[in-house]
Amino acid sequence: MKRILKIIILIIIGIVLSLGVGTYIFYKNIHVPASNEKNTSTVSRNESQNKEQAIERKNILFVGSDENNLSDTIFVINYDAVNKKINILSIPRDTYYPRPGFNAPEEKKINAAFSEGKIEGLEKAVEDLLGIKIDNYVILNYEGFKKIIDTIGGVEIDVPFNMKYDDNSANPPLHIDLKKGRQVLDGEKAIQFVRYRHGYVDGDLGRIKAQHQFLEAFLKKMLQPSILPKVPSLAITVSQYLKTDLTASEITQYAYQFIKDKPSTINAMALPGEGRYEGNTSYFFVDNIKVQEIVKELFSDEVSTSNTSTTSFAENKNIKVEVLNGAGIPGLATKYAEVLKNEGFDVVKIGNVIGMTFTSSHVYARTDEERAEKVAKTLFITNVENDISPDANVDVTVILGKDKE
Repeated sequence: MKRILKIIILIIIGIVLSLGVGTYIFYKNIHVPASNEKNTSTVSRNESQNKEQAIERKNILFVGSDENNLSDTIFVINYDAVNKKINILSIPRDTYYPRPGFNAPEEKKINAAFSEGKIEGLEKAVEDLLGIKIDNYVILNYEGFKKIIDTIGGVEIDVPFNMKYDDNSANPPLHIDLKKGRQVLDGEKAIQFVRYRHGYVDGDLGRIKAQHQFLEAFLKKMLQPSILPKVPSLAITVSQYLKTDLTASEITQYAYQFIKDKPSTINAMALPGEGRYEGNTSYFFVDNIKVQEIVKELFSDEVSTSNTSTTSFAENKNIKVEVLNGAGIPGLATKYAEVLKNEGFDVVKIGNVIGMTFTSSHVYARTDEERAEKVAKTLFITNVENDISPDANVDVTVILGKDKE
């Protein structure tokens, strides 16, 4: 849904800009930091063209939230204007993300970082998880999503099977009742479609695939000429229900570029991994090695300088690391030791933790915290602790938990 929101804004503002209508409404109502806004009304045609040419590629975090401020849908998207591509990475809300001081089972899911730490907490969680920098955010609640779909006259979707689910304990209660077959979904039915996940064999990943399907159908609908007369109403709806730290001028700039270029490629992927139970709680455990490959493919131009893709191979050779298997899974330490070696780190020891099993992975700084952070970023481990010792034979100790299975 995050992805949906962004494109809604891009298309809306782009069309509004090109037609010369509705821009005033957007500028007047959009929830953006006023102190950062520039007066675009005086920007000349040449200045606009220069901005267009200098459009910056950013990683934008999209959150679809319910009435209780819970993040039900999480996307990271960037628009590659140079190659005319849209890159989307969906993050399951049950993704295992332990945080120091939060020990309850539900608190170890990434969506808890939003409900407890708000957008700043979720931004940090996603940055830690992916090793990228989040530049901006967009938040849309369910009511806004429904009104947007109703405003454009619904979206045509082929519902793959009968979807029936009721949760009276939810606030508000969730009731889903969709019949199999191709049909036009209004706002209420569209939110049911993108939220449904209990009938998919692969759980939340199945829902993510359905959301990608909905996105494609939504984009097709948004590019139809029949949408043009609805632009003013659509702009008002978006401005009322959307929160973002993007300025109106930034949104307009990206929108214009989007409409002008008409991107032909959408790379929509889900975070790699698998869902399984830890005790009585269902988590989605990330495949950290595959994540690195996807991050390089989708966000290579945006990977933060702390990520190993931009860390010099020569510097890593001076960092001595020991990798210990704390999960009791055969070959686990060797597997991740190879990842470190491929990035230039000097792995001086591979072994096992005796007498204790770790659920989550940890990185310990034995000589220098900065070196430990580099190793943690390479392996996408969020738990970094200091264990400085003048007698240490290594710079960093890695203990792999079951989350690295």
